[in-house]
Amino acid sequence: MSSFKFKFVIAFLLALCPAQFARSQDQQQQQPSPAPQYVENTGFKNRIFEVKNRDPESILSVIKLLTSGFKGAQVSADRNFKTLTVRDFPENLAAIEEALKRLDTPETPRSDIEMHIHVLIASQGDAAADQYPAELRDVIKQLDATLSYKSYRLIASIVNRVKDGTFGIGGRGIADVEAFARPTAPAAGEISASYSYNIQSVSLVPAPASGATTVQLNTIRFNFRTNAFTPGSMLDTDINTSTTLRDGEKVVVGTTTLKDKGLILVVTAKVIR
Repeated sequence: MSSFKFKFVIAFLLALCPAQFARSQDQQQQQPSPAPQYVENTGFKNRIFEVKNRDPESILSVIKLLTSGFKGAQVSADRNFKTLTVRDFPENLAAIEEALKRLDTPETPRSDIEMHIHVLIASQGDAAADQYPAELRDVIKQLDATLSYKSYRLIASIVNRVKDGTFGIGGRGIADVEAFARPTAPAAGEISASYSYNIQSVSLVPAPASGATTVQLNTIRFNFRTNAFTPGSMLDTDINTSTTLRDGEKVVVGTTTLKDKGLILVVTAKVIR
């Protein structure tokens, strides 16, 4: 290769280098840089707030709205220590502190509500077989006027004492099987009868007309199961309802049938202040 051609090739390659370098720089600038794996903002401060009167978890949903939302800002609640731990800008910490002064106040004392749930079995038998507590006499008189049964027997009694505004009340138990004694029933010792119940919520509300306090029971679900009618087979029945009671009032909240018998659910609610 002549000296002239060699010099020409060298000059051509040198001329390409700046263009290649420029393109390489442009490609690097177009590629997004990876997200940092650390908090970039160094203006955050940490603060632990003590919650004295309320549930920290319930306050957390409100406090979250006062945070900056910047990456790395955090807020968490701890029920065991009754605290809120916040990492954020100082001005956000100050806003949260002011909000807690208004939110973390003593709750108004809630009244207790004592509920009695009575489960009755009604039948066409002799009225002399009646077996129920004296407190239900007025209820039985009302039932006699509306139903065609002759005798009533208490097979289960449940007592619950809860706070006004309680959610999720329930339980289960075994009922008295003597009320199902009959020639066609399974042999003695083989009869079973059980129940379960759930009340979605119990709360005190003012009556629309008088303004007097009433007890509101939302979504009562009562289930009863027995094999007393068909050996080897369980019979199920349900009562689903909601009701409002005056203080101390006894109310028949539901009735249903079990072959030739009737199942009656009576509820009493008493407010204890």
